[in-house]
Amino acid sequence: LGNTDIVVLLLQAGASPNACTQDLYTPLHVAAKEGQEEVAAILLDHGAHKTLQTKKGFAPIHLAAKYGNLKVARLLLERGTPVDIEGRNQVTPLHVAAHYNNENVALLLLENGASVQATAKNGYTPLHIAAKKNEMDIASTVLHYKGDTNAESKAGFTPLHIAAQEGHREMAALLIENGAKVNAKAKNGLTPMHLCAQEDRVNVAEELVRENAAIDPRTNAGYTPLHVACHFGQLKMVRFLIEHGAPVSATTLASYTPLHQAAQQGHNNVKRAFSIAYTIKHLKNVVLQTGQTPLSIAERLGYVSVVEALKTVTETTVITETTTVTEERFRPQNPEAMNETMFSDSEDEGILFEGDE
Repeated sequence: LGNTDIVVLLLQAGASPNACTQDLYTPLHVAAKEGQEEVAAILLDHGAHKTLQTKKGFAPIHLAAKYGNLKVARLLLERGTPVDIEGRNQVTPLHVAAHYNNENVALLLLENGASVQATAKNGYTPLHIAAKKNEMDIASTVLHYKGDTNAESKAGFTPLHIAAQEGHREMAALLIENGAKVNAKAKNGLTPMHLCAQEDRVNVAEELVRENAAIDPRTNAGYTPLHVACHFGQLKMVRFLIEHGAPVSATTLASYTPLHQAAQQGHNNVKRAFSIAYTIKHLKNVVLQTGQTPLSIAERLGYVSVVEALKTVTETTVITETTTVTEERFRPQNPEAMNETMFSDSEDEGILFEGDE
């Protein structure tokens, strides 16, 4: 592998420098992947195309960025490869270097004018990726080159949203230190605090509170972080939010309290947290517009342990001022959530952004 004499002999004998495999790999792709600088130089001297892409959307410089082959990456740039050449889903070499934590290649690309604001198909910048992967050095480098801490993906998520979801406290602190908005809202209204609640990331929630983040922001449908924590059964965040003053009687646009949300999902442990910490006496018997209490919801969904626990603190039959609750079909309510994934490594060169948000 990388025998320059044989490469020269084959080229002199008429071998094409741009011959492709079934996956559309050229010899230059292979040289870039394997870090064979001399072979790459010879291929370029004999007319190898610098921007041809594999079946999965990689130019040679993408592969050099993925495998951290600094010398080949430098050579490709010196020979005129566009520094922000886009692969499939608009991924640039800097996105790739960030994803695979190849700081030296990332710095080389930035020194040669790579855009820190380049966005993939779903709107992620290299800083989103660094936040996702908890790559502090890459993030610091990107920030040094004026990366935007409040850049939004197509769904409106910032790097701080990503750090919160993943539970990366130091990354969150770095982003906040560089101007990230702690109460930034995605298009569906989710804030970093909501994502802490979704994933039980108390460590990042502590950092957000330290920076005066709101404890009870609302999504478009009216869900607070406490609703979200109850929905997903995240007991640590339920306790954290209550201890920091989150209103336990807050209602969504559909009149759901956090306890309705927990009862719907069958989270008995969350119910117990409310039993210990609740401060509003009538919370357990709050009635929805459709007539359901937390107890009736749990009964209809067959959550026996939740039913037994709720019976100790609620009324079995609830009568409103105007009408007795009647039986009707219960339709579960779900809060907004961030479910997107960013990369797939399931295939050989598959650093592909998934979905269009």
